[in-house]
This record gives sequence, C-alpha cells and structure tokens, in this order.
Amino acid sequence: VNGKSGIYERENLNVRWLSGALERITEDHVNIAKCRLQLFDLVIVDTTYDAAVNDAVCPLNNWQGSTFCNSTNSRGEHKSKKINPFNETDSHFVGAWIERLRPSFELYDYARILSYVQLKERGVKDIPEMSEVPSYIDTLERYTDLKLNTPKESLVTLKNIDRFHPPKEFCDNLKKVWGSNVDEVPYIYGIGALDPQ
Repeated sequence: VNGKSGIYERENLNVRWLSGALERITEDHVNIAKCRLQLFDLVIVDTTYDAAVNDAVCPLNNWQGSTFCNSTNSRGEHKSKKINPFNETDSHFVGAWIERLRPSFELYDYARILSYVQLKERGVKDIPEMSEVPSYIDTLERYTDLKLNTPKESLVTLKNIDRFHPPKEFCDNLKKVWGSNVDEVPYIYGIGALDPQ
C-alpha cells in the first residue's frame, strides 16, 4: 500500500476526507476540513446527537414516533461501555498514537463548537453541556498516566471560538472555488460503487 497514489493512510481519516489530503497532513489540510464543515447545514457530534435528532432533525422532516424521534431518550453524552482497549499497552505508545491523531482531535473540537452553535441557532434549548477540555487532552489523560493543565485560551468554549475557526479569507476563497464547480457525480470505482451511466 505504501507509495500507491489514491490510497488514504489510516490516521486522521476525517481530515483527509474533508480536505482531500493524500499525503502528510498540514495545517492547511486541517483548515480546509474546517471550511468544509462550515458548509454543512447541521453538524452533529456524539455529545449533541440526541438533542440534534429529537429537536432539530425530526421536527425539520416532520418525523414523529419513529425509532429515531423518541424524545424520551437520555440527553446525556454517549458513553462507551467497552473496556479500555489500551489496558495492557505501554502509555508512551498510546501517547504517541494520540499525538499522530492530533489533527483529527482539532477538527472534532471545531465540530463540537459548530454543532452547539447551529443547534442554538435552531432554537434547541436542551443541549448537553459541552466539555471545555480539548478532546486531545481528555484522551491523553484518559489513556495515559499524564495529568495536564489546559490553558484558558485552549479551552473548547464559545468565548474561544476564534481560536478554532480557520482563517476567514482562506475559507472565503475556497468557498468561491467550490461554489463555481459544476455539480456532477463522478464515477467512483470500488466495492459497492454504481456506474452512473
């Protein structure tokens, strides 16, 4: 697989999908991915899933009583009940792996902020509190022996939203290019792909 063009590397896949990066991830790739996220009508992350589905998606589509539109669902953060997959793994190795995924953590934190803002704009009131701890630091502390102090300017809050936004001019230029592209469905070869012809 190494050296073949068109093959996505495993790490930071969400940044790669949104930015089109094939090789090494750069800050520009992270910013491109954030600009693309801004184009979504509604960004839903794990912590806002119940509120987004029940109070935004279901009413928007006039869905009632379906499996997905059950207002009695818990409104808390989805917590995995799986055992820690890193129980017997050296914490240095885990920390290095988490560091490799740092661009994905940054994109996830931006998605959390966007989701929160978009739900507020849609009048959703019962949104779970957003953890202020950056997901990168939260994950390091959870799976390694590290205890870290988060500087106030790095907290994931609406007050710090400018720290997470990609540069405005950068996004505006990309949106002009994306907006001028012709809408077309490219033929994609692979498992489950359909020939559009």
